[in-house]
Amino acid sequence: MDISQMPRIPQMIASPRAQIFTGVILSALWGFFAAAHLVTFNLNGKASLLVFGVAETLIAAFFLLRTEPKSFTNNPHEWVVAVLGTFLPLLLRPTSDTPVPFAEWGVLLGSTMQIAAVLSLNRSLALVPALRELKTAGMYRFVRHPIYASYLFNFCFYLAANFSSPNLLIVAVSLTLLLARVYFEERHLAQTPEYRAYRSRVRWRLIPFVF
Repeated sequence: MDISQMPRIPQMIASPRAQIFTGVILSALWGFFAAAHLVTFNLNGKASLLVFGVAETLIAAFFLLRTEPKSFTNNPHEWVVAVLGTFLPLLLRPTSDTPVPFAEWGVLLGSTMQIAAVLSLNRSLALVPALRELKTAGMYRFVRHPIYASYLFNFCFYLAANFSSPNLLIVAVSLTLLLARVYFEERHLAQTPEYRAYRSRVRWRLIPFVF
């Protein structure tokens, strides 16, 4: 879609200057996020904090290195949901204790799933609903949104391992935004016959045999 034909708000967000600004904000949030997790790891040795940090670092890196889309949404509401859904998890902060001990293993597993999903998508990572190269290999053979599936799994266990009222609020809002992003992205991607064919082959959005 030609940026000159977009509504004003998405046009402003999609401009080169705004893309640079978005990258700077993401880098700053990631810096605080990484520092907090590294400091807490040095204090209590929670290995899950390092793996979780690596997973979020990959998201930030591939976002900055993402390829140009063939088209993307011009709906302002979808841009707001996408921006909040991307940046909000970087406000999660580790705690010194682990209220649910086995949750550490859940975070390790969820972070590993997230890393595998991000590597499967690679530079086709999108902030907003957009058409890029369709990925069907790797984790995309099992569900249509493996990164979001790993988020669903990972955030719940992260909260169990690092419970606090701010983390609870961040996870609740992030998961709500995640479900909205699934709906928005499916609606945009379904414009192409390739994605419709892929959707018919891979039935499940996030959880095999459930949703």
